[in-house]
Amino acid sequence: MTVDTGSSLARIEMLDAGEVAARLGRWVPLGASLARSWAEAGRIVGVTQGARRLYPACQFDAVGLPLPVMRDLILVLRPGMSDAAILCWLGTDCPALQEARPAELLPVRPDAVLDAARLMATGRAPAAA
Repeated sequence: MTVDTGSSLARIEMLDAGEVAARLGRWVPLGASLARSWAEAGRIVGVTQGARRLYPACQFDAVGLPLPVMRDLILVLRPGMSDAAILCWLGTDCPALQEARPAELLPVRPDAVLDAARLMATGRAPAAA
């Protein structure tokens, strides 16, 4: 599922809790509650859309685990941003990333995304172009 976060440029693949658990490729005792547990622990972000809680796919690695950088990214952004605002930031062109979307670079250049988040959080870089 893809969610429009308010801009035609801000589209991100989203997973529900069952899809998050299924990406692990093995049986997980916590099943669909796994994503909620990770979100409560500050390892991932999620947003409610209708009756469903959805999670950006970009924050998971190839085997379905949260990217290690997500914990730091959330710590940097959360004081001033809700999960919905973080989702919007992930899906919006970022000047600090040469106009790339953080969601696109998160799996391949996590340190650059974290640096961009720090710049934005300190007010030294605009949130969007």
